[in-house]
Amino acid sequence: MRNRIIYGQSYVLCSQPPSYQSNTHNVSGLKRTQGCSIDISFNRERFKQVGSEDFVGDVHLRNANINLSLDYLYSNGTNEALIGLNVDGQDGHAAKYLKKENQDRNFYIIQGSGENNEPLEEDTFVGDYDVMGLGNCYLNDYSLNAQVGSPISVSASFSAYNAQIETYNEVNGKSIPAIDTVDGVPKQQYKYKILTGNIYDTTNLDSHTPAALSPRKIQLHLPSTINVPGLQFTGDQGIAHLQSMDVSFGIERHDLYGFGSMYPYGRRAKLPILGRLNFSAIASEFTTGTLHTIINSGELEFDFIFDFLDCSGATGLQLTVENAKIDRESFSEVIGDNASYEIACSFPISNTTGLRLSTPPLILDQPSGPQGALSTTATGMSPITYKLYDASDDSEVGSGSSFSAESQGNYYCVAFNQLGSGVSRTTYVSV
Repeated sequence: MRNRIIYGQSYVLCSQPPSYQSNTHNVSGLKRTQGCSIDISFNRERFKQVGSEDFVGDVHLRNANINLSLDYLYSNGTNEALIGLNVDGQDGHAAKYLKKENQDRNFYIIQGSGENNEPLEEDTFVGDYDVMGLGNCYLNDYSLNAQVGSPISVSASFSAYNAQIETYNEVNGKSIPAIDTVDGVPKQQYKYKILTGNIYDTTNLDSHTPAALSPRKIQLHLPSTINVPGLQFTGDQGIAHLQSMDVSFGIERHDLYGFGSMYPYGRRAKLPILGRLNFSAIASEFTTGTLHTIINSGELEFDFIFDFLDCSGATGLQLTVENAKIDRESFSEVIGDNASYEIACSFPISNTTGLRLSTPPLILDQPSGPQGALSTTATGMSPITYKLYDASDDSEVGSGSSFSAESQGNYYCVAFNQLGSGVSRTTYVSV
């Protein structure tokens, strides 16, 4: 019997949109999760009547407010792609998909039945795990933080329509937690499955994925025009003495309610979104001038490019902030410490400007066998090219995202773009 729940027994998984569909083959495990919390509050209206000093009743007017918060270490962009951000900075901004319909997804938090049940070591989850499913989840907030002495971390929060808790004990799967927004009723029509492959192989193999990115590998490309009066972004030889940086945005949504259901039939993102970029750094030099010049000469906008390098020196993430405006600048110094400054910027995020995320190829759609063509699809910075290899001797046997083997055996695919590569799982093919 389980007498407590510890982190080694748990795992967080996410389906792909839309939420109201089968989740038997499109569930993926999030990588490097550090924390997970769920908060539920009910929208209950209590009422009175003339003739009584007591409440005479109450009614639930709308669905419960269900909020999911996740903290994880940034590795290669897999989590960003899974939660709904666009990671192809060449083909659009990070919020590219937020305005589209049916972008909700389901989350599954699995809990082992004993302290020896570790998801990363399981062959099957049947009979050994409880599952908390959160249905119709929408991204609300996203924040990426880097500071000296710590790995790069991410916090994200979501709102959900429904929650269900059950023991996962069926080979055929369990019913998804999503609500059918047409009539506001959960149904048994669609199932989900928790499989070992959901954790290991639905994204780039862990052996080819950085454990986490370090701030010592951050390269900041500053705009040449950032010479406003005040503190310099750079120190000696143009090197920025940054101590921390934070990029964040929140998504305001409009809930569309109607007669016949206590659940909204849609949650539209309101664009543009206001993003935030904050710096803290060791102060070294001043830039001369007067703020009067800035105020009276028009608004100044700046573009910042961050390259986050992995242990091999390749770019594991390229983050571009466009059209940022300085909102606040502060300077401080105390005895026994370096003088420091902080700069806070804001920038709009829409379909045409704002925040771009570019990653190496991420293989979310793994090849399957044993018969037919070996097809693989990767996301990340475009263009992406594909090469197929025979796993027996690692020899190249073909190119392209689809491959028909001439002989049976084990094959895998490697996807390439200008930032790096991603490796698929090895798949057996019979001819």
